[in-house]
Amino acid sequence: MKVERKNWQTGLAILIIMAAVLIMLSLQLATGDVIIGYDTFFHFNRIYDTAMQFQTHHFNYFMSNFGYRQSGQIVNALYGPYMAYLLGFLLFLTKSWFWFEITTAFGILTIAGLGAYGLFRKLRINQGLAVAGAIIYLSQNFITYWITSSAFLDWGAMLLPFALMVAIDLLAGSAAKVHFTLAIVVGLLLETHVLSAVITVLMFLPFFIVGWIRSLTKWAYFKKVAANVILACLLSANYFAAFYNVFINNRLIPPFRVTNLADGAVQFSTTNLTQSGLGIVLMVIISLQGLFIIFNFKLSRLNLMLTTVGFLFYLISSTLFPWNQIGKILPDFQDFLQFPSRFLAFAGLLLLTGFLLSLNQFIANWSQSLLKNSSYALVGLLAVMALMLGVKNIKIQLDNNWQMTAHAPQVGVYGAHLFPNGFYQSGISNQRLKQDFHAANLVTPLNDVIRATTDYLPNTTKQATVSGLQDQYRKQITDNNRNYHKQVLANGSMQLTWKNNQAARVVQIPMVAYRDTQVRLNGKELHETNTDEHLSPDQYRRSDIGAIQVRAATGKNRMVVSYQAPWYFTGALFVSLLAWILTLGLELLRKIRKNRLV
Repeated sequence: MKVERKNWQTGLAILIIMAAVLIMLSLQLATGDVIIGYDTFFHFNRIYDTAMQFQTHHFNYFMSNFGYRQSGQIVNALYGPYMAYLLGFLLFLTKSWFWFEITTAFGILTIAGLGAYGLFRKLRINQGLAVAGAIIYLSQNFITYWITSSAFLDWGAMLLPFALMVAIDLLAGSAAKVHFTLAIVVGLLLETHVLSAVITVLMFLPFFIVGWIRSLTKWAYFKKVAANVILACLLSANYFAAFYNVFINNRLIPPFRVTNLADGAVQFSTTNLTQSGLGIVLMVIISLQGLFIIFNFKLSRLNLMLTTVGFLFYLISSTLFPWNQIGKILPDFQDFLQFPSRFLAFAGLLLLTGFLLSLNQFIANWSQSLLKNSSYALVGLLAVMALMLGVKNIKIQLDNNWQMTAHAPQVGVYGAHLFPNGFYQSGISNQRLKQDFHAANLVTPLNDVIRATTDYLPNTTKQATVSGLQDQYRKQITDNNRNYHKQVLANGSMQLTWKNNQAARVVQIPMVAYRDTQVRLNGKELHETNTDEHLSPDQYRRSDIGAIQVRAATGKNRMVVSYQAPWYFTGALFVSLLAWILTLGLELLRKIRKNRLV
């Protein structure tokens, strides 16, 4: 009877969370419109690239042969490779940008909500508080920002509840409680969003240190954690091998550099439309939890730990931290971290968990039903407010995209400055872009954009940063594409054909080359030269963004561009895939045995 009641309560909780997810998606489902955010075209290009690999069976792990103007630009190998292929396969199945957005939004909200619910129940937080807490979590901007702006950090935030479960197990200091889930979580994050993985490891550190101090079997505990570290590296061997290969041999153009880190830090705000907006719900939760810990810090060591680490993450995510000074001391943070608000998801979940633990303790100790009901009412109200704010944010972005002007829409809440600079091709109107997003050919709306994605392009100059990249990319790749016919070959290489009317002139090819790129022109392998002198027929050189320049023969020319991955990458990819199969299989067996014993 007790088991049946538990199952019924769990089923009801899942239904309520799913209902909240559908409410969140209701406006977009009603309009049938694609939502365009600041990072939409960056991620859509790389996801389209892997989708077309599935459709054509012409695979290339490194080169972008379909996305990014078929430029050969390396992106997915350095940015969540397995997740890129997973999302590409989903796009291949849905064959629609709208349904791709709806499906991924449904997935990210559902996994985040159910993960948070599982975390709260693991900590024995009662059913009502756990459900309300899950709705609060899935409604925050660090989850919904994938919907409104295509920010990939939200995929890391989706997995964060599972990471916190692992951190809590670490805190126990028992080797028996350290399972392969630690390696699995880190491996998943590395294959999804590297920055999320780095911050998650930072979150693990204080839990591991306290666990090690408390452990009665320190060596066994340390060995178990070390084994997970090694396993996480094996699971992500493909990423590390590709990263080493590309970065050791090339000087790359980093993601755009912000001028002031503090501008992207969290600020007090009743709304949470932007990534740096705290929102009224989290403001209330953080304030109440702070008061609870001040007056009741001895009641729960776990709560104190969660809250302390949570406040540390909140501090470094906010304008309270001296980010201006940090940016001057460590300028690489301006293009690697960019926005300190990326720490907010970690602070939000830690403090939300502490807040629910606090209320759970109060409810367990209070005898007056009025006080208990007031606690439930407070959390319920916060859940409703969070959900409504999430829906409002989606509506604002939909209006921003399609209702405010007849011109092609701004791309996200940060994008107002982009429109005057020519984000779209000439003649692309609001209505035209909307139609193109519903076109059968998925690349159509991607070609409406002329603003370049310069991340991870080769920087062949001697400058730390290259200026005028948008114009250079437009001249060398975007506008130059129309002069060439591109065809992806069965082995994953790119074939370009064009007609040269002038005798033996140097031409700019709309393809990017890296150190391990192989270039063959009219059947002859070319070798790179770095000089500006006369270019011989058996040589090629690269522009400031890595675009290929060759001396073409008169008449028809045929070029084949491929990427020659080193031997160790093939081995690393095999090790990674085998490690995932074995690890997930063993973890599944462990869960089955555990359930049988229960």
